[in-house]
Amino acid sequence: MHYFIFILALLFFQDLPLKPKEEFEVNLDYQFKQRPPADHNTVHLGKDYPNRNSTSVLPYLILKIKLLKLPSEKMRVRVSNNLNEKTLSKKIDLKSLLELDLGFTDDMKDRVTAHQYTLTFISEDKIPQDIIVINVDEDGSFLVNGEKRGKF
Repeated sequence: MHYFIFILALLFFQDLPLKPKEEFEVNLDYQFKQRPPADHNTVHLGKDYPNRNSTSVLPYLILKIKLLKLPSEKMRVRVSNNLNEKTLSKKIDLKSLLELDLGFTDDMKDRVTAHQYTLTFISEDKIPQDIIVINVDEDGSFLVNGEKRGKF
């Protein structure tokens, strides 16, 4: 019994391989939106408050991820960010188009909101298969699995 638990623990705590770039596409839906007005009943402390109180139009990012190849027909994807929040968990297939609403690019660069997202692909046996890591650096570089794909 202890041997089974040890093997199960090894499976979940090992580093998962990155999904090959030939198996998915990441398209940017780059928009310009006006930030919603701040709640006047909230106290904001810190350096980010003046930037977040702007009423000007700011760049806003939504990612559209299309899967080109999956290890099996029945898979599940779980999306989490660097703030340990699970933002999405759903069943997927090759027809699925995943939309990730990342928010204002200035907030990601300033580290006010989440700036790194991990998509974990899980088999129907609930075993993680591979991952896609999306990151926005402080200088605005946009990286997918460590490969630079642009700059904001």
